[in-house]
Formats: sequence, C-alpha cells, structure tokens
Amino acid sequence: MHARTGGPGTGLISDFRYVTPLYTKAEAADLIGVPRQSFRNWAVGYAYKRMDGVVVAAEPLVTTAGASGPTVPFVGLAEAYMLAAFRSAGVPMRRIRPAIRWLEENIGLEQALASERLMTDGAEVLWDFREQTTDPAERDAVDGLVVVTSGQQVFRPVVRNYLRRVTYQDGWIKSIHLPRYEQVEVTVDPWINGGQPTLTRRGIRVADVLSRLGAGEDSRDVAEDYDLDLSEVEALRLQAA
Repeated sequence: MHARTGGPGTGLISDFRYVTPLYTKAEAADLIGVPRQSFRNWAVGYAYKRMDGVVVAAEPLVTTAGASGPTVPFVGLAEAYMLAAFRSAGVPMRRIRPAIRWLEENIGLEQALASERLMTDGAEVLWDFREQTTDPAERDAVDGLVVVTSGQQVFRPVVRNYLRRVTYQDGWIKSIHLPRYEQVEVTVDPWINGGQPTLTRRGIRVADVLSRLGAGEDSRDVAEDYDLDLSEVEALRLQAA
C-alpha cells in the first residue's frame, strides 16, 4: 500500500483532500497517540531475519505518498487510526495483517480500514475470516476484535470506542476526534484547516491557540479573542505541557 494513488477502478479513494500528504510520519503518530516506530512500521513495512536464516517481511498497511517532508495523507491517518484501535484490543499486529488482507478482499476496497463499510460490515467479514482460517492464532486474533452478541457479530467495546470518534462522508472517514485530547474536543478533518488539529466547536486551529500561549499571552485574553471557554484554553495548555 506504500505510495499508492487512487483512481477509477482501483478501489482506492482519489479525492485530493484525502490523498494529498498532510503529515510527517512522526506528526501522524503523535496525533493518534501511537509510538513513532510503530507508525513507521505500518507505513513502510519491515523485514527481519530469524535465527534460522529465514527473512520475514511485512508489507505496509498505511497509505503514504512521497519520500520526504509530509508523506501521510488523511486517508493514511485514518487507516492508522483504525490500526491503533485494533492494537488497543491487545491483538498482535502480525495477526492483524492477514485479517486486514481478508477485509480488503471481501469488502472490495484496498483502503477498507478508512471506509464506512468497516463499521457496517467489518465485524461480520472478520468473523467469516475466523471461520475460514485454519490458523488457531488467527482465530484468536479475530476473537480479540469481534464478539457475537444476540447472534450478531460486533466489534468489541475497545474497537467500538474508536469507531465512535469518527464521522463518515461519501463512504469514507471524514473526521477523527483525537483521543489524545481528553478535556476538549479536537478533530482533524481534511476539509477544515488543511487537516490540522482543530477545536471542533469553533473551527480554530490548536496551533494558533498554543502559539499565543507560548508567546506569553494570558489564557483569559486568548479565550476571549477566540470566543472559547477558559477551560478549553487551559486544557490545551496542559496538553501541550
């Protein structure tokens, strides 16, 4: 998936707002709260040699574009966000990878993690994978993500909590309520402020607020100028500390 681009008939999203690189890998990792090395492994893949000499390689799972500067488009950030959801369920990434391949093949989209169909059909598709695979570890991986409730396959609560933080438009994730901000609602949306973290209620970039606080301005003055609650400004100050 590394450096892939969308187009008609490819199963890839092609809207420029989704595919234009907006973040460095380090910035993207920090936004969704995952270790930077983990994000890099998801974005570029990795390879290592076992003691028996066999080389194990893992392909990228996150869409990127370009070789330097910002390389992660919003669709890549959305994919990584859902990978973080799966990882938060305690499932090893090496077990998640074959399940994601199954998702993409059976949902019919190469960027299934960023699609609305993950929310509507994903649990059922993953359960089908569980029934098809002969690898006990892969079955256990699906068990870590999906549970059957009242005869219906649904994602486990930890994954559902991540899904509740996203909104969809035209079948794709449009915005993400960033989990790292607990006391104030901050979202990233490629339609607003170029996908930069934004105070949802007022549409103001977090960076603008922090810049003024960093310059020594009083929190009350900043809050008044932006029509924010003082508690929102203070929450951002503490988050940045």
